[in-house]
Amino acid sequence: MCRIWFILWLLVLSVLPIAELKAQEAPAFRNAITVKAFGLSIHLKESPYPEIFPNRLDDKGYATVNYGGIVGYDRFVIGNDLSVRAEQGFYADCAASMAGFTHIGFRGKIFRKGRHEINGGIGPTLVYRHDWNRLEGYIDDGYFRKRGDWQYKFYWYGGEFEYNYQLSAQNDLSITLIPGIPEVVSFGIGFRRRY
Repeated sequence: MCRIWFILWLLVLSVLPIAELKAQEAPAFRNAITVKAFGLSIHLKESPYPEIFPNRLDDKGYATVNYGGIVGYDRFVIGNDLSVRAEQGFYADCAASMAGFTHIGFRGKIFRKGRHEINGGIGPTLVYRHDWNRLEGYIDDGYFRKRGDWQYKFYWYGGEFEYNYQLSAQNDLSITLIPGIPEVVSFGIGFRRRY
């Protein structure tokens, strides 16, 4: 399953120039900073432990509020169409435990029309959280590795989809969808400033 998602991401990134709709000429930017509130997590299957999710929005733990933030930096390498992004997230996860991720990867424009833009990205990502084994009722399934008081998982293919709505020449409203397939899909919202 992981290989299929990786191949799909590569296909999306390989057709970026073809998928671009007739975009209005925008000034060339070299850098961008993104700051987002994170978020909302939608679990794609029923959790065996909804009782350990204090911020769940339903009894079965499908939707959970996560409090935190994401900060990202883009360095454009091909016009405004392709960038390298470094991103850092810190948040309270579904169990309200301290968690985060560190990511670096490529972001490419999938399409742009008027003020609307959709970007896709892929790259290695390290996800970590305070060890859930300390929580009563949790049974470790071995998905995360353990080191001290922390659990972590490394992905070669982590990524996101990002929708940007241009507010001004340099500023965008930015919404992120992070597909943690097959477990969870997460959302964040904030701003991107290009300069």
